Amino acid sequence: IKSRSLSACKHFLGATDTVFGCPLAKLCTRQKVAVPRVLTDCVEAIEYRGLKSGGMYRISGNSASIQKLRFKFDREETVNLKDEEFDINMLTGFLKLFLRELPEPVIPFCQYPIVEQAINGDRNGSYEETLTSLKQVVHDLPEPNKSTFKYIILHLVRVAHEEENQMDEHNLSIIFGPSLLGNHPDRANLLVDLPIQNTAVEKIITNYRTIFK
Repeated sequence: IKSRSLSACKHFLGATDTVFGCPLAKLCTRQKVAVPRVLTDCVEAIEYRGLKSGGMYRISGNSASIQKLRFKFDREETVNLKDEEFDINMLTGFLKLFLRELPEPVIPFCQYPIVEQAINGDRNGSYEETLTSLKQVVHDLPEPNKSTFKYIILHLVRVAHEEENQMDEHNLSIIFGPSLLGNHPDRANLLVDLPIQNTAVEKIITNYRTIFK
C-alpha cells in the first residue's frame, strides 16, 4: 500500500484516533496504559505461541494481512491476536510495523547524540562507562518511552535466550536498532548511524540487568 493511500486512510479515520503513527505519549495517555495495547497484545500472542520459530522477526509475514490487521487496530476493533489465523511471522511483522511508524523512535531524537557519543567512546574507552551512559539515557526517557522500551527489550531478551530460533542479541539488534533509536532525519547518515543503533541495542539487550537496575 502506498504511503499516499495510508495517509488518505488516516485522514478518513481521523489522525488523532489512529494507533499506528500516533506519538507514543499521546497513545498511552489516550489508552490510559503504560505501554500501548498493540504492543502488549502482540508480544503476549507471540510468546503464547512460543519463541522457538526459526528466524522469527527476520522472516517477513504477509504484507496484505499485516495491513488489514493494522486497520483493525487503528479503528480500535477488538482483535484476539492469539487466534490461529495470525501466524508468528505476521505477528512479528505487525509489531515491527508499529515501531517503524512511530513519528519519533522509542528513544527520542534528542537522546541520539548521547547514545552516539557513548558507542563511539566505547571504541576507545571503558565498557563500563558506555553502559553507564546507556543506562542514563534509558533513565532519562519520558515515562511512556521508558516503560515501552523496557517492555520491548525484556521481550527481546526472552527471544534471544531461546537458542532454537537462532535469533541472538546481535541478530535482533540489526532488526530493532533502527526502529528503537535513530538520528533526526535532518542529520541522519545511514552508513554512520546503523552501526551505532545496532551496537547500542545489542549492548542493552545483553546487559539488560545493568541497564534496568
